[in-house]
Amino acid sequence: MVFPQEEKESLVYDLRVSSVGPGHATGSDVFHYPNGLDLTMKLHYLKVVYFFDSEAAQGLTIKKIKESLFNLLDYYFIPCGRFRRSESGRPFIKCNDCGARTIEANCTKTLDEWLAMMDWHSYKLLVSQQVIGPELSFSPSVLLQVL
Repeated sequence: MVFPQEEKESLVYDLRVSSVGPGHATGSDVFHYPNGLDLTMKLHYLKVVYFFDSEAAQGLTIKKIKESLFNLLDYYFIPCGRFRRSESGRPFIKCNDCGARTIEANCTKTLDEWLAMMDWHSYKLLVSQQVIGPELSFSPSVLLQVL
C-alpha cells in the first residue's frame, strides 16, 4: 500500500525532544577514548524498531522509560557525553552528562494498522532520522524515539 507524501508525514506527529542523563555528575575531567574498532565504524547508525502490543506494553509510560534510563545512565554514563576532537584530530567523548536524547511522538495508526500497511518506507518514520553533526559537540550519541 503506497501513501501520498502528505499522509506519510502525518502518520507520526507531535514530536517532543528532551534529554535524560545520569543521576550523578561524572565531573568535568572524565573522558572516553574510542578504540580502533570504534573509530573504524565512524558514523554507522544502528536503527531498531520494536513493536509491542498493548498487553506487553501495559503500564509502560514515557515517565517509567525515562526513570529506567536515568538509573541505567548512572552506571553507564558514556552515551551521555558528546564527541570532541583532540589537538591531534582524534575524536574522544567528553563525559559531561549532557544526556541521551529522547523523542516522544504520537502516531495515527495502531500496531495492527502499521503492520497491515506493508509500506516498508513508512516504517522509517518510527525511528529518528537525526544524524550526528554538523557540530559534534552538540550531537547526542544516543537517540531513543518512543511512540
